[in-house]
Amino acid sequence: MNKYLLPPGFKDELHENVKTEHVYKNKIIDLFLINGFELVKTPLIEYYDNDIHKNNFIFKDKEENKFYTFRDDITLQVARLANSRLKNKFRPVKLCYYGDVIRKKGTMLRPERQFLQVGAECIGEENINSDIEIIDLAYQSLEIVGIKNLTIELSSSAFLNYLTKKISNQQKLKNIFKFIKRKDLTNCLKLIDPSLHQYLSKLLSCSGIFEKKQNQLIELSVNKDLEKISNDIILIYKKLKNKHNKINFILDLTEASYFEYHTGIRFTFYAKNVRGEIARGGRYFTNKNNIESSTGFTCYMDTIIRASSYNERFKKVLLPYSLSENIKKKLIKKGYILETFFGDLKDIKKTAKQKKINYYLINNKILSIN
Repeated sequence: MNKYLLPPGFKDELHENVKTEHVYKNKIIDLFLINGFELVKTPLIEYYDNDIHKNNFIFKDKEENKFYTFRDDITLQVARLANSRLKNKFRPVKLCYYGDVIRKKGTMLRPERQFLQVGAECIGEENINSDIEIIDLAYQSLEIVGIKNLTIELSSSAFLNYLTKKISNQQKLKNIFKFIKRKDLTNCLKLIDPSLHQYLSKLLSCSGIFEKKQNQLIELSVNKDLEKISNDIILIYKKLKNKHNKINFILDLTEASYFEYHTGIRFTFYAKNVRGEIARGGRYFTNKNNIESSTGFTCYMDTIIRASSYNERFKKVLLPYSLSENIKKKLIKKGYILETFFGDLKDIKKTAKQKKINYYLINNKILSIN
């Protein structure tokens, strides 16, 4: 085997992408900080928990005889932190984070198995306005790094759960999920009681442009719980659409392949002609007892770089080693990245070309290689 070969889903990132990711990550984190979110850092490795770790690399420490796992998502780590070291902190607690995650399996839309997450969580607040604030913050995060033509998919598992809770046969339920994912109404109807046919038909047809599906969403509110969720989704849409008219909103109530910990309203950001989601979030409980409702989101930095309309250009200049510190400081203030040249000055232009550096400095003047 080639010793330089990497496993599927993993890759080396080179300067331009890494530099761009660094700049964008800092912009987003700075936005979180000025909005009152406190930055935290969680470990890459934790003890393995069969209840919450589903897509993780697991390994055993022979000395301790315990199983560990690499994190595949940071949200649950932040929830753990909120319920341990920050359990006595006044609610809501607003936390933000960044870090790499590693996953055992990729997906068709996201084959990458290691990537950088940047996110924010509002823990211990049930008010629907906190959901609106979080989605608005996610939109601002993407906007400041140059992402245009954004679409937000709003969803909630409650409508699908209303249907599936009435089905006890697990194999039948598995097949129903498969057909629902395909939007295959004909085969779904064969597997459920006739009394649920009308509801299922409305559920599968309630996917698409939000403005066109709003009335169907209301029709699916067959009890008080679903009516509240329906009203909350509509409120989110109205407030955000009023503030950010350029956002496209779609509705999909059949989304089942979401993080298992999300329990309420969920949202996903997409960009035109870009593979995979660029941000995702929703409402969840921070512990198994369902006593602390929270909401948050995560940005996926690899997708963000692909989606950004900005063409990050970093001005690098090749300059003599003997250049004074005073001139170097002036160049830095002007936005230049400095690289030192150690050779004969008559070769500085040639070296700049070879290194693909656009500028070089000689006789205290910056010249372009073009």
